Amino acid sequence: MQIKFWGVRGSFPHTLSTLEWVNHYEAMMRRFFELGFKGPQDINTFLSQHKSSDIGGFGSATTCIEVKDSQASLIIDGGSGLKKLSDGLEQHRQIVSGQEHHILLTHFHFDHIMGIPFFMPHFRSDQKIHYYCVQNECEQIVRSLFQKPMFPVPFSQLASPITFHKLVPYEKTIINGFEVIPYQTDHPDACYGFKISKNGKAYSHAVDNEADRITANDLQKDAGLYQNTNLLYMDAQYIENEMTQKKGWGHGTFERAFKLCQNFEIQKVVLGHHDPSLDNVGIEKLIKAAGQFVEQKPELRKIQWSFVYEGQTVEV
Repeated sequence: MQIKFWGVRGSFPHTLSTLEWVNHYEAMMRRFFELGFKGPQDINTFLSQHKSSDIGGFGSATTCIEVKDSQASLIIDGGSGLKKLSDGLEQHRQIVSGQEHHILLTHFHFDHIMGIPFFMPHFRSDQKIHYYCVQNECEQIVRSLFQKPMFPVPFSQLASPITFHKLVPYEKTIINGFEVIPYQTDHPDACYGFKISKNGKAYSHAVDNEADRITANDLQKDAGLYQNTNLLYMDAQYIENEMTQKKGWGHGTFERAFKLCQNFEIQKVVLGHHDPSLDNVGIEKLIKAAGQFVEQKPELRKIQWSFVYEGQTVEV
């Protein structure tokens, strides 16, 4: 499986302002010359010495994840990243007649559904769209996004046939060839993470998760989200010393993510749902703090970890 991250911001879309990008690229150009590079022939060498996020930042779009293999795919959440996914399908002519799209929704906070009206297959009669959700109000919420005066095309006029499927917590459902099991996360409004498995590999989607519960005993049935997984995507919007003020907001920290990995012997974790108030420098500071936290705890050093950026693909 490959996990493509089309949107990794939390709460609402955010990117640098025009002047902030100018300052960012000015700093990169200065670094180019400070390192002794001289001209266009050195550009690729310079870029190869930096992470993609060093150059282009971490992205602006809110949560949308694509789980795919060579033959099939699932979409998790319809944040503004869903518009980017839709644009990608159109640009690469990957929307073909008779295609079906499978969208899993974790919950209905606006940053996770704002991209739904801009998913172009809704407007094509040769496409079929399936929504999957644990919560009873899924159809009502999706329909409400397509109504005047908020959106010019009402739900009744969408060209694509749309089907809503109800998932049951802790029960396995086969969706487009993937095994999907929902588990409840620690979030003020009901929110469900998903464990997605195929060909002996498992991906655990656990953003919008304060992770108040980090042991199997505390999690009970929800421990299944973290057991025997090959890749965990975990909410790390805040840092631990912010949690007194932001307790109950439904977002986690890298400290809690690492403790979950330790408790459940998870070897690989990516951290996201980045705080929209953080610019590139702010997220880099978070990464540095996470590195220091790991270095102080030798038992965590075997964990592969990174802060995810928009457009990144991670192999499971």
